Amino acid sequence: MWITEGLTDGKDLQRKVSEKRKMSMLVIFGVLVMFTGDAMGSLSMIPDCSFTQSDPCYGAVGHPLHLQLPFEYELNLRKNDSATHTLSRIFKVKHHRITKMPSDDQRWQFVSKNRTIIISSAEKRDSGKYFLDTFDFSGTSKGMYDLQLVIEENSPPTINLLEFGQSIMCVIEDFYPKPLSIKWKKDDREVRGRDWKTTENDSGSYRAVSVLEANLTSSSPGNKYTCEVTHGGRTYEKNLSPAAQFSLKINPPPAKELFINQRAVLECVLTGDNQKEVEGATVSWTVGGRSPATRDVRVGGVTQAGSAFTKTSTLTLEESVWFSGDEVICSTSVDQRTTSDKISVKRGANSPPTIRLVEFGQSIMCIIEDFYPKSLRIKWKKDDREVRGRDWKTTENDSGSYRAVSVLEANLGSSSPGTKYTCEVTHRGKKYSDNLSSRVQSSLKINPPPAKELFINQRAVLECVLTGDSRKEVEGATVSWTAGGRSPATRDVRVGGVTQAGSAFTKTSTLTLEESVWFSGTEVICSTSVDQRTTSDKISVKRGGQRPSIVIYKPDKTVSDSDSVSLVCEVSSSDLANVYVMWKVNGGQYIEGNSMTTIKNDNTLIVLSYLTVTGQQYNSAEITCAVKDANIQNDLQPRTSSPSKTNSPPTIRLVEFGQSIMCIIEDFYPKSLRIKWKKDDREVRGRDWKTTENDSGSYRAVSVLEANLGSSSPGTKYTCEVTHRGKKYSDNLSSRVQSSLKINPPPAKELFINQRAVLECVLTGDSRKEVEGATVSWTAGGRSPATGDVRVGGVTQAGSAFTKTSTLTLEESVWFSGTEVICSTSVDQRTTSDKISVKRGANSPPTIRLVEFGQSIMCIIEDFYPKSLRIKWKKDDREVRGRDWKTTENDSGSYRAVSVLEANLGSSSPGTKYTCEVTHRGKKYSDNLSSRVQSSLKINPPPAKELFINQRAVLECVLTGDSRKEVEGATVSWTAGGRSPATRDVRVGGVTQAGSAFTKTSTLTLEESVWFSGAEVICSTSRTSERISVKRGGQRPSIVIYKPDKPVSDSDSVSLVCEVSSSDLANVYVMWKVNSGQYIEGNSMTTIKNDNTLIVLSYLSVTGKQYNSAEITCAVKDANIQNDFQPRTSSPSISKVNCPICPVSDWR
Repeated sequence: MWITEGLTDGKDLQRKVSEKRKMSMLVIFGVLVMFTGDAMGSLSMIPDCSFTQSDPCYGAVGHPLHLQLPFEYELNLRKNDSATHTLSRIFKVKHHRITKMPSDDQRWQFVSKNRTIIISSAEKRDSGKYFLDTFDFSGTSKGMYDLQLVIEENSPPTINLLEFGQSIMCVIEDFYPKPLSIKWKKDDREVRGRDWKTTENDSGSYRAVSVLEANLTSSSPGNKYTCEVTHGGRTYEKNLSPAAQFSLKINPPPAKELFINQRAVLECVLTGDNQKEVEGATVSWTVGGRSPATRDVRVGGVTQAGSAFTKTSTLTLEESVWFSGDEVICSTSVDQRTTSDKISVKRGANSPPTIRLVEFGQSIMCIIEDFYPKSLRIKWKKDDREVRGRDWKTTENDSGSYRAVSVLEANLGSSSPGTKYTCEVTHRGKKYSDNLSSRVQSSLKINPPPAKELFINQRAVLECVLTGDSRKEVEGATVSWTAGGRSPATRDVRVGGVTQAGSAFTKTSTLTLEESVWFSGTEVICSTSVDQRTTSDKISVKRGGQRPSIVIYKPDKTVSDSDSVSLVCEVSSSDLANVYVMWKVNGGQYIEGNSMTTIKNDNTLIVLSYLTVTGQQYNSAEITCAVKDANIQNDLQPRTSSPSKTNSPPTIRLVEFGQSIMCIIEDFYPKSLRIKWKKDDREVRGRDWKTTENDSGSYRAVSVLEANLGSSSPGTKYTCEVTHRGKKYSDNLSSRVQSSLKINPPPAKELFINQRAVLECVLTGDSRKEVEGATVSWTAGGRSPATGDVRVGGVTQAGSAFTKTSTLTLEESVWFSGTEVICSTSVDQRTTSDKISVKRGANSPPTIRLVEFGQSIMCIIEDFYPKSLRIKWKKDDREVRGRDWKTTENDSGSYRAVSVLEANLGSSSPGTKYTCEVTHRGKKYSDNLSSRVQSSLKINPPPAKELFINQRAVLECVLTGDSRKEVEGATVSWTAGGRSPATRDVRVGGVTQAGSAFTKTSTLTLEESVWFSGAEVICSTSRTSERISVKRGGQRPSIVIYKPDKPVSDSDSVSLVCEVSSSDLANVYVMWKVNSGQYIEGNSMTTIKNDNTLIVLSYLSVTGKQYNSAEITCAVKDANIQNDFQPRTSSPSISKVNCPICPVSDWR
């Protein structure tokens, strides 16, 4: 082991590490760069590992490996000796100097500047578990890290290329370690394939598959397809040339000749990419092994289509010869060489299929070959249950037989051991099959802690369950735990014996934690090593916001002691943590509920726990629901609730304000309800405000109807109708109400019991005198009913409304005959025309209304008869698909239907027309609605220029809407870190117009220290709000500028690339300087992710003269943990040949 501190060798290592990282990016962007030298090639595949990672680190024997260490003052690295179960010291470093020397193994090198261990040539003995203790300059512990290092023999891949249909499959097998990259080429041009998931073989090596959709039949002759695999720093490849020079194909005889001349005329078509070879090629025929007569063969000239040349030979046979099934062969000889390219016309002899099943990843492929005729049926079975696969297109082989493929997404990794998958093929009435049985590979899973231990013992007990299909492997496997990056005390871990269920073997390890550790959100990792293969699983509690609300539902009727009662405990929050629920009966032990389920309602997450008790317990005992949760207050005491809240119906009040009506709905429980507005009997659209919870646990909702009361006709009735738990509640308000008349349809009870229809005619008004004096009369079928069939009640009062009800009794035969029933009233000696009739359901056309809700449009189709209709949606003139709800019958016998279109209105262009077209009894009816821009609010992040030049963050809040009046009248306000800024720091501009959209912009200026502190900035209007904050990172990032690797003349144009990178990158702001001039922005900027590193690239184009004579600087500001706001700079120093993504046009 040796350490470098600014020496040439250390710099060289650092440079190579940097080069390695940049080179690994080349595959992503497809920049073709040629490297020379074995050392450079090997560096491109060096694995990078970190002591902060939870997964094992894999390396290969004889290859280098990099281990990234934390940036702490003192580091103490030790390795676990599995033989003695002791920790042996590897080295100890204080600041930049080794204070405890390691063994004299020169393969291990420590680079001080970037805190990296480089193992120059890994060996098997390097495998093991390493522990890293870290301390600050005062000796205070900063944490312990552990890393499992696995070094295996390097195994190169074997590659096979297979054609299937129009595609090529590259099968890469038996390689180790797992990392590799796959590249496809068509001739010398890189093309994109589709990589399937890499899977592990039983031997511990790996297998990968990549597929190229090559469209082989349309490829030019001689095209070469190459699958290039890079593994362990070396490149391996395999190529395939489909029909490289020419192809030969016999076309079957057309029917016309067979029918008219009783002859079979076959064409043998030779195609190639060389005119001379095609012209010189000889074509010969045999029929049943014999050469045909010369007169029966004709050869045409050569024709050209694009770069392909074609020559056709025809053979004429008597139809009897053709139908006899004699084999017809066409052969060709090119350039004096007789080839084996031949094709035969099959008579159509029946050929059964051959079937093979192949695993790839989690799926199974059924390959069915050499069958004739083409028609077959494929069925998949999982054990004895039929399941659905995906059939690929059946293709024809050169021999005239067929080939088919079907794929079953079997999810093999989670299948029970011994599950049998069968591919069953039915061909010409017979069944053929092949099957494959899944087997369990080892799997590891952490079960979350049960509630019981948390409540009773204030401990979290986690189980790590290892399952495999080999008793020997499961018994021999070691299981280890870490909590918050540290190994737990031995006393807190227990490992059980191996149990068997079917063919699966299981071993369980338990870890016990204090509940405070679990609820703190500490990450817990369980790892196992089976036959040198390491795997792990991790778990942590989900932390939420404030403590949730708890409500117990209880029966709303009397319960006898002999009954059985179910109680429901509802735990709800908009930011719900992991919750643990238990119950208590009187002061007894905590008990678990019968079951628990989680549901999502709007933006609220709800956990329901069910408990069944006896009626006697319910009536006499105190029953408590207790909840523990991971909340931001770190309050670990159970929160409790006892049964007290029954379902509570809503109370409704209508209040006028201005031209609008507010419907206030209070004291209801549970939360869910539906609000509907009506203007007289026509449904209209209101605007619902957010439902809120009262201190008592009940709810309150508000809906507003823009009624324009001043222009409403006298007596117009506005109704707010609320549906809660299946029941309807309503209140109404009339604009200068006079009176209203309504017939209620007959209840079913009278029709069933007494065979009579009893109708109520309800007269409502705001004057008791007028209602009392009003006369009510009936007609049924144009005739007045008998006096004995009519009854009139007295006047009742509800609020300020007075009501009188008249009832009419009809025989059910009269009612069902469809007779029109009319109720009329005369108020103050004046007969009104207010009347209503009951419809039987004769042919009635639909009425259509379109209503917006959220991003969707609802088409409400009412009062039609008969039931059958068809609904079609259009977006402008293009038909689109909606979702039709079930058609329902009205009390009157007519029907009502609803269809919904998910229109995504917010992103629709203004003026887009949506049409609901209904076809009913052969006629079309429609209504349409045009999308409009609704108001939107957006905060633009601060530009880099102000941060660099004036050390200020200037944010813009942009309000956009389709109404100039609304945008002009809207007030925009800001808060930063929860406080309102000074008036001088806020500016509001005027309204501008672009098309039909109006925009107003407000700017907020902050000191850069406030912005980089991570303070949350909120911009609000009266209707909506938007928020933004800087993303803070870790240490300051590294900066590198890429430049050309050859001389640049003054007349050239040069592109420079500034790369800003970090594993924990904050929001960064990049600007450039030429000499000591003002900061300038780059031409463009982009962000990419490479493995665990986030990279920002800024591009700047300068003249060759500036490049050759000026000092060019890239400057970066970022939100880092040091709160260092000074620009960090870099000047060109590295060749552009290593640039991960540079414009090729700049290469001259």
